Amino acid sequence: MKKRLMICVFLAFLCWGCAGMKDATRQPKISTPSFTPVDPNHLLNTLGGVNADLTSFKGLGKITIKRANGLQITRVAWAGYLEEKLRIEILGPGGRPISSVAYDGSRFYLSLHSENRFYQRQSRHADLGRLLSIPISVKDALSILSGKAPLLGRAEATIERNASENAVVLTLEKGWLKKRTGKIYLRNDLKTIWKYELYEAKEKLVYRVEFLKYRRIENYLLPVSLLFSDGLHTTIQIEADRIWPDPDLPSSIFSLKPPG
Repeated sequence: MKKRLMICVFLAFLCWGCAGMKDATRQPKISTPSFTPVDPNHLLNTLGGVNADLTSFKGLGKITIKRANGLQITRVAWAGYLEEKLRIEILGPGGRPISSVAYDGSRFYLSLHSENRFYQRQSRHADLGRLLSIPISVKDALSILSGKAPLLGRAEATIERNASENAVVLTLEKGWLKKRTGKIYLRNDLKTIWKYELYEAKEKLVYRVEFLKYRRIENYLLPVSLLFSDGLHTTIQIEADRIWPDPDLPSSIFSLKPPG
């Protein structure tokens, strides 16, 4: 009996020891960084206040346009009043304009100097598709060049963490059956915009823009390297050599006249 008791005690001790060894060598679970829920409407207000005091800007730099039929690298100049007026010049050798686009708040102008073609029309929703091959609205272009993400007015906002891209994504859905969707990708500080995507019907990409590099200029944090794409065959990179915030811009530069 005593011998049997000793054997049982030994087996119990052995099982306990093996269980302890198993627990000690178990791999710890890999935890993902925590994300504290944020009110998306509060975040919308915060993003709406980015560079809030900036009223106008102009810039000079390089543009690289890659299409299915080739690559074009040239100089570019731009100027704008926020949410109202825009001027873009694609420059050739000696700084002479190859193409010009202007929007004065109600009328859109396009002049293709090398082809001697000129267009103008009334428009409340002008875009840059004819000039850049990507249909970015003038309003969105003004926001992006001034360091803001385009915000869809009266949109339903939700927020989530995208672990694969190490980003927080603010999604804006607008319209009947949510036909337009904007996605704002933010770094974990919830302040730095690094990518924006606009979709039609949630799945068809209109355009994507990556904010590759910022620079502190006076009181503003402005993008100096932007990469646009349509998700297919066209990419456009704009790299600013200089940006002037709040310049005094005459209204005349936001309209064009027919050649001749």
